Parts: sequence; structure tokens; C-alpha cells
Amino acid sequence: MQKHVIKFIGALATWAVATGAMAQDLKPVRIGWQPTTTVEAQIAHTLAKTDILERNGLKGELTMFSYGPAVNEALISGAIDVGFIGDMPSISLLATGAPITIVARQSVFRGSILASTKTDIKTVADLKGKKIYGPYGSSIYRSALNMIKDAGLQPGRDVEVVNMGFADLSDALKAGRIDALFVWDPWIELFVTEGLARELKADTSLTMVVAMRDAFAKSSPDAVERFLKAHKEASLFAAANRTLANEWFRQPEAARRLAPQLIDVATAYDPAWKAEKLADIRLAFSPAEFERYKDVARFAQELKITTTLSPVEAKTDLTSARRLDAAGWAFDPKSVKVKP
Repeated sequence: MQKHVIKFIGALATWAVATGAMAQDLKPVRIGWQPTTTVEAQIAHTLAKTDILERNGLKGELTMFSYGPAVNEALISGAIDVGFIGDMPSISLLATGAPITIVARQSVFRGSILASTKTDIKTVADLKGKKIYGPYGSSIYRSALNMIKDAGLQPGRDVEVVNMGFADLSDALKAGRIDALFVWDPWIELFVTEGLARELKADTSLTMVVAMRDAFAKSSPDAVERFLKAHKEASLFAAANRTLANEWFRQPEAARRLAPQLIDVATAYDPAWKAEKLADIRLAFSPAEFERYKDVARFAQELKITTTLSPVEAKTDLTSARRLDAAGWAFDPKSVKVKP
């Protein structure tokens, strides 16, 4: 398992119940996250750097991982209780049979097919007879193959799809070694802004989810609801304090080359980034989103990314997410305390 050495550890505090008359011990929760996924990273930083978790009776330990599969490994091993991961990696996670459940959607983000500006490729159809590079099993992988098919081309016959990890993708694009690639934000926005690539086609329905170990969910009657309540409040705080949240986004080394304005543009593909109240932020999948999620599972099995059909229906429980989406409670982002 690869994980970043930096850990953001929530400070120990006392949490008062709604009446303020009683106090209870904070419940520890270990959270795994990724440093350069829009919305997801701003939420993680907010949970680490404010008192929102403590206000909901939780003591947070946040561990930053380099990419989704590493978060999956930590969830499977029990090193973390909650993981923020993309839709396709979560499908692979559930297919392992690990004692983990998807308890909420987190955000949507953009994935695209890009062409190097050193080429004359202007449309997806222009990829005929060429190679396109990107990470197999990532959230954008399915979308990229569908975009190729929508252009009347057959992946593997008309276009060679080559597996390449993100770190190699970035270097290869800069060096002019590849003509086309599929990738996600904020790297789409960075590569286009830097003049390295042009966007051919985008999918803005890629989804991050909240995966939770069943043992944590069962550890107390309100464990899931307490965490998701904090998560929803962190989402609104980040949206209300975009400049601060984007500066936090840039703190890890992996994100330092990203300008705040670029991060803001890339993050804005999620409607919740413009949220003004808790009701603007949705934790539960819509019916259409859940159908898409099940389709991702079918795709993963067809392409043998998973050996069996991932049990997304059996291992997605949105009970708490729906309850919180329907509920209203008093929360003022201005009342949140930022830790020194």
C-alpha cells in the first residue's frame, strides 16, 4: 500500500449534545482521501482543519493517499474506516467482497479525452488509426471508451487504447510522446491552460463516493449519520469559503503547481460548489445516478476489470444519506472554527 507520509490529525475535543448540557467522548474515525480530486480534497481539508468533526462528536484522523487503489487497500486492510474514492475504483472494491458499504455520493467531476496541441487532432473521430493513453480501471476509462464508440470508432480496432498511469501521462504529454489521452480534472484544466492539450470531449458525470467499513457503521447506532452530517457541513463550509478551501487544496506537494483560479474552475463542474445552504448539497444518489453506477459495475465485469458483477445494489445503503438530505438543521459556516 502506498500512502503519503503527511497525516492530518483532528484535535481531541469535547462534543456537547444539542442541549449543550451533556458531553460525550469523541468517536475516532480514520479517513482516507486523495490530494488532487476536486471537491473531495476540499472536503477532506475542511474536515482536517476545522472543528466540524468535533462538533459532530467525532475525532478525525485523515490520511492522504496518492490515488484511489491505495485508499481501497487501506479500507480492505482495516487501516481506515472511511474512504473517498471514484465510482470505478469503488466498483472494484465492492467486487472483492470486503466488508464495506457505499453510504453516500460525494461529488461529480469532469473527465475528458484530450489531444496534444502538437497534433492536428481536433475531434474524437480523428483518433482513427492512433493510440490513446490513460489509466485502465479509472473513473474516466469507461467514459473514454464510450466517447470513442460514439464517434463511430471501435476501441482496440480503430483506436489502440494503451494503459498508462497518471504520472507517466503527464510527462509523456509534455515530452510530445503521446498524441491523445484520457484524464480528469484538475489536470484537464491545467493541460489546456498550459497549452499542452485541447479538449475533444468531456463527461461531467464522473462520481466520487463515500465508502465505509461495515464495522465502523455498526460501532454505534448513529455512526453513519454523524459522519455524513459532518461531511455535508464540510461541503457547505468549503463552498462558502472557496478561496480558503482552494488554498488548502494547493498545500500537498502533488497540487502545488495548480493555481487557485484553475482549481476553482475545475471544481465548479460540481453544482454543490455553488451551494448556499445545506439543502443545496445532496448525499444520496438520484435514481438516474444510481442506474449509471450499476452500469459502471456491468462495464467493469464485461471488460474483466472485476471477475464478477460488483454487488453495488446489495452494498449501497443510502438510508442515512436520504434522511439527512430530507432533514434540516441549523448550521452556519461562519460559526466554524479553523484550527491554528
